[in-house]
Order: sequence, then C-alpha cells, then structure tokens
Amino acid sequence: MNILVFCDEELGTAGGGSLQVVQFVRALAARGHKLRMVAPRPPGGMNDDTALAGARGVWVWVPRVPVIRPWAYLIGSAIALFQTMWREKPDVMLWFDSPGQVAPLICASVMRCPYVLFVNGLPGEELAGLWGWKPIRNAIQWTLRVAVQRSQAVVSVCREIPLWMQREWGVAPHRCQVIRNGVDPSACLPRQKEDARRRLGLSPDGQYIGFVGGFFPWHGLNTLIEAMTIVCRECPTAKLLLVGDGHTRPELIALARQRGLKDAVSFVGRVGFEEVPWWIGASDVCVVLHRPVRFYPGDSMKLWEYLACARPVVATAGEGYGDLVEKLGAGLSVKGDDPVALAEGVLRVFRNPALAKKMGQSGRAAVVHSHTWDARAVELEHVCSVALAATR
Repeated sequence: MNILVFCDEELGTAGGGSLQVVQFVRALAARGHKLRMVAPRPPGGMNDDTALAGARGVWVWVPRVPVIRPWAYLIGSAIALFQTMWREKPDVMLWFDSPGQVAPLICASVMRCPYVLFVNGLPGEELAGLWGWKPIRNAIQWTLRVAVQRSQAVVSVCREIPLWMQREWGVAPHRCQVIRNGVDPSACLPRQKEDARRRLGLSPDGQYIGFVGGFFPWHGLNTLIEAMTIVCRECPTAKLLLVGDGHTRPELIALARQRGLKDAVSFVGRVGFEEVPWWIGASDVCVVLHRPVRFYPGDSMKLWEYLACARPVVATAGEGYGDLVEKLGAGLSVKGDDPVALAEGVLRVFRNPALAKKMGQSGRAAVVHSHTWDARAVELEHVCSVALAATR
C-alpha cells in the first residue's frame, strides 16, 4: 500500500507518542509498504534512511513557541498534506491523533482520501492550561468527533476509548480496533546489572527500583515514593531511580524530602532512547502503576520495555497491567494506590533473586514471541487494508 502518515509529535525527543509513531512507520516500511510522513521538522534533523527505515519524511518547520506552534503547524501541515496527496496519490492516510489539528480532516475530505485514525486519548480528559478552557476543549472534542465519524476505522491502545465512542458517538463496533503498544526487542536488550551500573556510575551492591516514563498523575508516582519509606526500613541500601520528567516532578521532589528520602530517590531526568535499556538493566525490579484519574487506562509502553529487558515487574492490578504480568509469569500484581502492598511486592522480588530471574526471562520470551512492533504492524496493516477495501 501507499500510506501517508500524519502526526504532530516531536519525533526527535524521547516520549511514548513519538516512539509509537516512528516504530509503526519503520515496521510498515519493513513490510514493503511505501510511506510518506508529514510531521514537524525535528530540531536536530532526522535522517530518513536510518531513523525511518526507508520511509520518507515530509518535514514541516514550526516555531517552538506556545500557542503559536499549533497554528503554525496547522497551516504548514495543510500545505504539506495537499501537496503530498496530489503528488503521491496515497491509498490510505494513517492519522495519529493530534488534538485540535484539523488539517488531515480537511485534506482527506477535499482529496477523497480514506483514513484510519489512531486515538490514544480524549481532549476532555487530558487537555490542561489554556487548552483545557471549556470552550476550547469542547471545540477540540467536537473536531475529534467529526474526524472519528468520517474515518474508515478507529484504532486505540485500549478498549475503553472505542467503547466510549460507540456509546457516546454511535460509532459502529466493526470500525473500532484495539492495537496495543509493542517493543523492539533488538533495541531493548537485556543488560547485565554489573555492566549497566558501571556505565551509569551506580553502586554495584545497591538494590535498585526502576521507573522510566513521564511524570503524570495517572502514573501514581507519589504512591511509589510512599512505598519507599517501607522498603528502606528493610533494605537501607534500596534506591528508587525515576528516569523521566513531567509536570508532577516538583511535588514528587517535595514529597521525597518530607519523607526523608532525599538520598533514596534519584530524579535522573530525561534520557535518550538508547540509554533506556541501561537504566532498566541496572534495576533489580521495575514498577509500572496506574491511577484511575481518567476512565481509560491507556497502554504503558514502559511495561513492554521492562519485559523486553528481562526485568521483573511490579504493576497495579488491572487489565493490561498487573493482570498481564501475572499471566505472563513476568511479575507481581498489587492493589492500586496502596503503598504497603506495593512495598511488599518489591520486597518479595528483592528477597528471591531466583524468582526475579525467572520472571525476567518469562517476560522477555513473551514479548519476543508476540508483542513486538512487527507483530503490531501486521494488525495495523490489516486495519488499513480493510479500510481501503471498504472505500473501493
């Protein structure tokens, strides 16, 4: 197929959204499809042949200035989309959700190009600041509704969003698909703890708990810090590695100080994609939590990375989290928002190195077998093929 991809992600920065787009593009290109991608020009530049594995980028320059950037990209991407659709005559457009961006909707309607819409979140649940102002939020939500209703198919990483669209917007069930995130097992390779700790300047004898990702309310990191007060009583050398950043960072730093955990909690900050496996590899156990501050749980990309790096996982109970790791034999499920239960899960892994090793091996085997980006691309390819056949 000739596929045109649209996204509003900063592809040159570390983040789940940008990683999802790049990995799907690479995997679809590897399957022999022709891909062109309209996206913001990465600040540091991006080589198509290496970063996109044969797909070609149609880069749109945008100023990195709040408020101005969305409008600049709206105009620039509309021009790029019209030109690319006119020149390339794509069979289908793969539109990764971008709240407020109507250029794909306009261009697809004018050029009569079918599209598949990937929706990972709803504006009514996630927009904040100026964009969270009710009139703006409602306008963006209305735009999304129109885009969903005119799409040939809607894809999401969790089932709750399509079910909500079916109930609230009358979207036909057969047009909704769930495709979870995946992982590249050749990039997320298991690392020896000794090598990883030496590389990162960590104590070789410490006991480390790892978290890699954004600092958002739904990640429950305050519960993780509270659990550290319990863990440190039994394991004084235990240390929590928080790799990433986000708007809850200041309150997390304050909480760690209030609990006397200044030396036990390390705020590493953002790291490049290539460094993530080393931080996971340095950890004895990794944690992924979910707090229900919104009605859909999403799908944690960090979970798949932990598993690919052969590390045992302690996760919040629930579909796609604790239920999944226990089903795979790759970790433990604990009650949500419960520091005591979380601490006990971590300590159980600490106390039993043989069990931890077995869990790590089971997780690695499971993702290599069934949860790679290549496997996810096969699912997405099928959705695009069905959408194309329906329009014909």
